[in-house]
Amino acid sequence: MAADAINYRRFFDINDLAAVRIERDEVFEATQSFALDLAASGAVDGLRIDHPDGLYDPADYFRKLQEGYARRAGLVLPPLDAQGRPARPLYVVAEKIAGAHEEVPESWHVHGTTGYRFANVANGVLIDTTAEASIVHAWQRFTGEMQDFAEVARSGRRDVMRNALSSELNVLSTELLRIARADRSTRDYTLNALRRALAGVAACMPVYRTYIVDGLSAQDERFIDEAVDAAAQQSDDADRSIFGFVRCALRAEAVACAPPALGERVRRFALRFQQFSAPVAAKGVEDTAFYRYFPLSALNEVGGEPDLFGIEVEQFHALSADRALRWPYTMLATSTHDNKRSEDVRNRIDVLSEMPNEWMLALTRWHDLCRGTRKKLPSGEAPARADEYLLYQTLLGTLPLGGLDAGTAPGYADRIWQYMQQAAREAKLRTRWSHPDADYEAALEAFVREILAGPQAGACLPDIQRLADRLAWFGAWNSLTLTLLKYGSPGVPDLYQGSELIELSLVDPDNRRPVDYALRQQQLDALHAMLDQDGLAARVRSLTEAPHDGRAKLWFIWRLLSLRREQPLLFREGSYEPLAVEGPLSRHVVAFARRHEGQMLVIVAGRLFVDLSRHGAGDGAIPALPDAARWNGTTVRLPAGVRAMVLENLLTGESQSIEEGSLCLVDVLRWMPWAAFRARALP
Repeated sequence: MAADAINYRRFFDINDLAAVRIERDEVFEATQSFALDLAASGAVDGLRIDHPDGLYDPADYFRKLQEGYARRAGLVLPPLDAQGRPARPLYVVAEKIAGAHEEVPESWHVHGTTGYRFANVANGVLIDTTAEASIVHAWQRFTGEMQDFAEVARSGRRDVMRNALSSELNVLSTELLRIARADRSTRDYTLNALRRALAGVAACMPVYRTYIVDGLSAQDERFIDEAVDAAAQQSDDADRSIFGFVRCALRAEAVACAPPALGERVRRFALRFQQFSAPVAAKGVEDTAFYRYFPLSALNEVGGEPDLFGIEVEQFHALSADRALRWPYTMLATSTHDNKRSEDVRNRIDVLSEMPNEWMLALTRWHDLCRGTRKKLPSGEAPARADEYLLYQTLLGTLPLGGLDAGTAPGYADRIWQYMQQAAREAKLRTRWSHPDADYEAALEAFVREILAGPQAGACLPDIQRLADRLAWFGAWNSLTLTLLKYGSPGVPDLYQGSELIELSLVDPDNRRPVDYALRQQQLDALHAMLDQDGLAARVRSLTEAPHDGRAKLWFIWRLLSLRREQPLLFREGSYEPLAVEGPLSRHVVAFARRHEGQMLVIVAGRLFVDLSRHGAGDGAIPALPDAARWNGTTVRLPAGVRAMVLENLLTGESQSIEEGSLCLVDVLRWMPWAAFRARALP
């Protein structure tokens, strides 16, 4: 009966995972004491809290964690720390999905989030924002899908409320009906009208949830008003006054002169709705809309906005400076267990933004080359155009450089088919988990396997592979830039299993495959030995010229983590200062400085490599890193007041004296378009 009538909270729509009332003190102690004991004993350094938006009162939960830890550790917990923030002796980060214009409450007893926002910010700066119109046009022309993402997201939320979470909506609607009947001014609102209004508001919520407990914050008020206004505008009901009643209920505001018991009932309803809107967003947006709308699938990431087509360097700097100021200990993630695609897959797909016309032509060409593998079903063409579009981007992001062989093709085809089946079911358009369409899935599987390992592979795959190989080069260079941004930025880097090297994995369970740690240890040992050998700069250059085995990425990670260990205060308390880039290639550079009490790190990283390398390679040739002469006339201005100093490049081991307060990139990037300078003053 759980799909229609339920009297307990579930984990999304999984009926045998029932929630516990962790807001009760005795339940909190029974369920959290083991983790807090481990923390107090020093066995663990901190806690990562998954899905806090499912809690009745996340803020109270985080407070109890800190107080429980303090009791066990024998600490006296002050009400506020030196910065006026809640005391946080235990390192705690929350898996909070923040909307584009949402701020994590600074009143929470946490050090930040698990890093999904950073993952999308860092990915966004690797995208050529000028290609948005061309990429969206390619999507619309190929698939025929004309809805924008906001419409798709609302539709996805409604789908989830009609099906997987229908019973939760029934419970809320029934409770709101009881509240309405308690006052003569609202008793005429019917159950069906209230249910439609609640569903409309939940579909239009711009964030996962609000955080009302005893009062309404300005941020929560803004989000509720935005959702209610949008739902009212889209409603077909003749009497829209119901939305005024719903607005007050979601704000935890009872009608005027309501007795205390009714006021408390309205407050509890508002808190329960918050627990409902979060899973609606998670299942309706992440696990539905993200599989229906993907002009550039690298944007469809947890915490991301698929219709936010990248960001400019200036915005990256602004967000980084804000993080350094307000959340210096938040995590910096680039790949996680929840990712739809690993960072290295996204880094490849990002490159399509630099060649939108080539992508558009390739779509048309491949659709024609693969026409013999499609089927006509009573339900329509199989695969659907959107699934075909997604498959091509997935292949571009995951095909191994140089192609498949008889030994690797079957296993790779199995992985891609498993992913495409999962994606099609999550989209819930032609098939779904609750009632799979066997005929459609059989046609989709045949299409995937024919392209990769069947008779049609000779017609389609070589052409796809040619573009995939080009993207592999540029994507691997994007990975090096992403590595510098991640390990140099304010926050705590989080390294997901396997991502030490180039890791081309897809959504769970693909990203949980066994990791060859022996290989990683072997490569790291070789890099350790390389540090003491002559000609280090040339050796590192050779790693970046052939970056596909991941050794260059591992080298960058190790060198930056070594500096973080040597100079922890620079990264814990250091400022973040954007550096102005001037000259003909200024658009192709991200540069910033971190400073703390005489210590300074300067990061300079190239981006948008297609145009940078085009002068070094013709069409079809292996891309080449830009020569030093390409940087002629482009400079990076150092922070104000910084003049004479010696810069040591952590990546190449070179030292260089600077006296004019600026870096000439023709000199400092002569080996490769990445640098991490540790600075010290001239004697």
